[in-house]
Amino acid sequence: MRLLAQSDGSTALSDVGFSDNLVLDKFLVPFGDWMDQAFDWIASDLKWLLSAIKWPFSTLNELLVRDIMENVPWFWIAVAFFVIGSLARNIKVGVFAGIGIGACGFLGDGFWQATIETIGFVSVAVFLCVIIGVPVGVACGRFDAVWSGVRPVLDAMQVVHAFAYILPFIALFGLGNVGATIVTMFFALPPVVRLTNLGIRQVPADVVEASRAYGAPEWRVLVDVQLPLSRAAIMTGINQTLLLAMSMLVIAAIMGATGLGSELFQAISRQEVALGANSGLAFYLVAVVFDRISQPEGAEGGLLRRIRRAWAHRRDPEVLIPDSARATAVADEAPQVQGEIAPLTAAERRSMMVAGAGGIIAIVSVFLTWNSGAGFLSAYGRTLDEYRPGESFNGLSASGGSWFGFVLLGLGLVVVAAAVTTMVTPGRGPRWFTADGATVASLAMLVMMAAYLLAAPSDLSTGYSAGIGPWVALIGGLVASAGSVVWIRLAPHAPDRPLSARIGWGRVAGAWFVVAVFAVGAFSVWSFDERTRLIISPETQVQLDELTASAEANPEQAGVIQSQMSALLTQLEPDDRIITDGVNSDGPGLGIWVLIAGLAGVVAVLPAAGVFGRDEHRQWRWSAITAGIGAGAACVGVGWIFTHIRSAETTAEGTYLSGVGSFLAIAGGLTLASTAAGVLKEFRRAKIYADDVAEGVSAESDGQGDRQQEHEVVT
Repeated sequence: MRLLAQSDGSTALSDVGFSDNLVLDKFLVPFGDWMDQAFDWIASDLKWLLSAIKWPFSTLNELLVRDIMENVPWFWIAVAFFVIGSLARNIKVGVFAGIGIGACGFLGDGFWQATIETIGFVSVAVFLCVIIGVPVGVACGRFDAVWSGVRPVLDAMQVVHAFAYILPFIALFGLGNVGATIVTMFFALPPVVRLTNLGIRQVPADVVEASRAYGAPEWRVLVDVQLPLSRAAIMTGINQTLLLAMSMLVIAAIMGATGLGSELFQAISRQEVALGANSGLAFYLVAVVFDRISQPEGAEGGLLRRIRRAWAHRRDPEVLIPDSARATAVADEAPQVQGEIAPLTAAERRSMMVAGAGGIIAIVSVFLTWNSGAGFLSAYGRTLDEYRPGESFNGLSASGGSWFGFVLLGLGLVVVAAAVTTMVTPGRGPRWFTADGATVASLAMLVMMAAYLLAAPSDLSTGYSAGIGPWVALIGGLVASAGSVVWIRLAPHAPDRPLSARIGWGRVAGAWFVVAVFAVGAFSVWSFDERTRLIISPETQVQLDELTASAEANPEQAGVIQSQMSALLTQLEPDDRIITDGVNSDGPGLGIWVLIAGLAGVVAVLPAAGVFGRDEHRQWRWSAITAGIGAGAACVGVGWIFTHIRSAETTAEGTYLSGVGSFLAIAGGLTLASTAAGVLKEFRRAKIYADDVAEGVSAESDGQGDRQQEHEVVT
């Protein structure tokens, strides 16, 4: 028994021109479906993780609000704020804090209840931001590798609007204070991380080196030198985090959070002026008290102006540090000595030509036959490609290599361009048209084509046969990789500045994280077939095979035989949608090969991170290999996704979509490649300086003089 997709002619958009806006519906990227699949999987299979995340938020909210503040009279809470304000700032701020919080109680017991719920909500969110943000910021300030990985995450958290956070968190954590607190923490976290990182980095280097010279261990350097000197920046970050948390109260009320934000939201919805005035006054008093307690020295402006500035600079909070707190450093502006770029050697030229030849082979391969008789990967999602007798397809055809062919063509062009550019103008071409760029592109070709050839064709394909094109492409990838690896070994490159003397354990941890992403992706959805499919019994299958053979033997009767097959299929019963993961035998099995590539990337990261020695050239070579493996894994995901976007089939019965597993392959591959970017961007082709040339000439002259003296002695 097997399954057969029901044929449905051509798509509804087949007659739409490429310049027409409706053509965009034919090239849909199912990002929303990927996220829907991911959230469904998390909600069903990771309940333990969601419970662990919810526990601190729910526990702290219950402890602070229900167990403590609701059982303490309002007067003593006002006194507590007086003490906190006095200790954190001064007596004046303490008196204002006590009076401000106490005044909220005179608006009525209902508003007092909402006030303490707001205090608890904001306190929990900011407390967890500080607990998470300050250590992460310290790690970012002390380790460049950590900052390189955290910075893109912070950029994404600050670019995406807060309203975009609501739906995913509601889906995972539900309505109420817990989900709203998590959203608030997610929104308010970046400033404290960024400013802690900036404060650590602004500590004068001579002070840090002096403490180390006196024998202080690293933890003492951090605790006694870096943290005290960066206190102003850290406090500014905490203050900005608190202001952003306060500004999220009304948005949190939309998610079902209680407190003053909920009162304001109800007042706006009902247009009740009295309710809005009372809740607005209490909201203002709580916000001013929190701001004054956490306000760093030298900060200026009223509350509304400061909240407005916090929102305006939430992507660059560094500009909000008071001028008095900014550390100054004087850079050495010594003029740089200009030198000549190192020339090509004969051995380097030969390896470069081998790499270029491999790239040319890969380019040629896309115009050869990749498969015939049926589509390859496209047959999974397009009924038309399940049976294409007498037709053959090259690497650029939608039924052949499709986007695997396009990506291969692009990578081959990069390798050839790198070889030609370096041959003509060594060291003066585009940055990635060099030995490391050729290595990354060559290895990406090799990884992608190996996965392509190991992928399984669709069980529904009839008459499918493989062509020579993918094998030629694999040979091209092997040749290009071999030439590039030798080339990068011989290329005289050097870093613009010395690499860190420490082992890059952050890179190693990042590589293992990528392997975890690949593992999750391998067992996640790679294809989501919603088309109506038909259950075929063995007897019916025999009849279909006989009709297929008859059609091949009598092409002139193909139309009649096709009608007979259609009549036979109409008597069958439809089956449910089919979901396959990256390791399922019903799918191409690409996920398992991406996972294996990730494990190879972990092996390559070890020498790239300096685990086996501090040789900078070795780290550069292995970083290029790591980036090539990661890029290859990402190309596998790109090829699978865009092959089905290109050949998308939408019928009345449903559609065929790529799954979130392929998206995770792209994300993991790019992350693995990014772990090597910090090293790769430092290296340029080495230069030969005048002093080196003079020393060489002097040594040669001395040698000639010695030989002349020996000749005279012999004579």
